[in-house]
Amino acid sequence: MRVILCLIIGVFFATSSTAQSAKPTLDPAPDPQHPAAIAELTIPSSGERMPALIYLANGPGLHPTFVLLHGFPGYEKNLDIAQELRRQGFNALFFHYRGAWGADGEYSIPQLDDDALAVLSFLRQPENATKYRVDTSALSLLGHSLGGFTALAVGTQDDALVCVGAMSPVNMGVWKAGLAAKNTYSERLLPYADTLFMLRGFNAAAMSQQLQGASMQEMDTRGFGPALRGKSIFMVVGDQDPTTTPAAMFNPVVAEYEKVDGLELEHHIISGDHSFSWSRLAVTQLVVNWANRDCR
Repeated sequence: MRVILCLIIGVFFATSSTAQSAKPTLDPAPDPQHPAAIAELTIPSSGERMPALIYLANGPGLHPTFVLLHGFPGYEKNLDIAQELRRQGFNALFFHYRGAWGADGEYSIPQLDDDALAVLSFLRQPENATKYRVDTSALSLLGHSLGGFTALAVGTQDDALVCVGAMSPVNMGVWKAGLAAKNTYSERLLPYADTLFMLRGFNAAAMSQQLQGASMQEMDTRGFGPALRGKSIFMVVGDQDPTTTPAAMFNPVVAEYEKVDGLELEHHIISGDHSFSWSRLAVTQLVVNWANRDCR
């Protein structure tokens, strides 16, 4: 098992050679026939439409491809990371789940993995793989926050994925237990859910019902490790993350994954908040290093 634990403080990163290497790479010279491009997509999931875009890498391909999974509700899209992945030769696809930000249907936490699986199915269709220069043997996920949970959950269901990345990943088991106990999580989450007008059909009552109706086995990421064998797993969290705190959401999951024989795991704690606001280059470089090493 490969385990890397990295605690990087801001002053160090501002002055070290690591910070220099984290600077974005230069844009490659455009290929005359297959330059870098962007394509707008409409992807079906259970008969409903999800908006998406794909950053197409320079060159004829076929290119390894990442699907980015946003969080709850999806303000942070991590498209700076998507752009850097493209500069490195990866396609990067971003989409909105059903019911989110104008997508068809109603938003539901238990259906997020179905939507991600629908995107992967779309990319694997031969006509789409050819059109968008996708190497279907090198598909990976990178999720943030609730998208990090979804990436890990989908990783347990899709054996063909090469890599699964989880940034500031939520452990939905902690949320579920918190709502049942009516502790700090319920005091914070339920009022917040009532403000999310960009999520159609979703509010505090819907969130409570959805989490109560799901089993702890499918919500608690600590138990996902055995089903993630065969993929490269990447996890990162900020040391000052108030939402998915290392102590409650990250370290217990890492500890369980470290017990799983044959699970390939890289994990980091770096200086940062929930969205790595002051460490975007740092987190981008960690993702790119992992992707270049394991996800092609």
